[in-house]
Amino acid sequence: MEQKDYERIATLETQLAALSKGLERIESKLDAYSANFLTRNEAELRFGQLETRLDKQEKSKRDNISLLVSVSALAVTFIFALLNYLRG
Repeated sequence: MEQKDYERIATLETQLAALSKGLERIESKLDAYSANFLTRNEAELRFGQLETRLDKQEKSKRDNISLLVSVSALAVTFIFALLNYLRG
């Protein structure tokens, strides 16, 4: 082989080493980036708990509205009874 061939091989080896180091850095960054995401099982568990909490809040809201309607009806009934008592 000639000197040019050895020089080309040496430059290719240095380029290959630089590419390998770059790929290792990219892989480590991707590993660190993907570590921040939830797995499918964790996501299903969290979203399931969130749905359960939302259902409970919705039921609680409906219960509060029902209670308000009942108290209002009781108050109106009491006022009309008082008016009838005072009138008669």
